[in-house]
Order: sequence, then C-alpha cells, then structure tokens
Amino acid sequence: MFKKLFGKKEESAMTFGAERLTPMREDFPDENFLNHGRVIVDIRDEESIEDLGYYPNSVFIPFDENFVDEVKKLNKPVYVLCERGVDSYEATLKLREKGIDAQNLNGGLYYIREVINIKPTFKS
Repeated sequence: MFKKLFGKKEESAMTFGAERLTPMREDFPDENFLNHGRVIVDIRDEESIEDLGYYPNSVFIPFDENFVDEVKKLNKPVYVLCERGVDSYEATLKLREKGIDAQNLNGGLYYIREVINIKPTFKS
C-alpha cells in the first residue's frame, strides 16, 4: 500500500535509506562495551549525570549546535549515550550524516545499568 501511494518501498522507523541506523538486539551494548575502543560521548545534562552517575572515560558533550564539531575533534569512533537511548539515537543520526563513525548505545544508561548490570560511577 505504501509503495502504491508514494512510489517507493516503506521504510520502518528503524531504517533510513539502505542503512540501518539503530542496531537489532545483538548490537545492544554488552558487558564489554567499555573496552571496544570507542569514546563514550555522554549527551545528558549535568543534573542527570549527578543523579544517575556516569561511566569512566566518558566525554560530556551537550547535544546542541556545536555537538557535531566537538565530536569531530575527538577523531575517534564513538558510542553516544543518554538516559534511555532516544536522544542519543537522534545525536547518532546527526553524526553519521556528517560521516562520523557513531554507534547509539541502545537503551541508554538504564539498559546498561539494569540489564547488563554495569553500574555507573558517582561524583563524591
């Protein structure tokens, strides 16, 4: 039906063109995600970081108009992290549009903390 109406194949919410942006279940972070050689770019605000903690070696870059330029300066592949994976999904899209090797951490901090049981660090 979609193809009839719009003349092209229907794309799911998880697909953009031929490239799949959001990984399937097997691509969710696992217990080794901290050792994959990617920089963790945490886009949460300060209040969330204080309340929910953070992961060592994370780089805190707000998701604003300077976001892409700041991530480019890292010159490394990145994981993008937020609380639940929604904002980081949008941020990952923007980075990939600019040719940056970015992976959304699906499920965000909650998934990592609750499902794969890697607890964050808190400021003392």
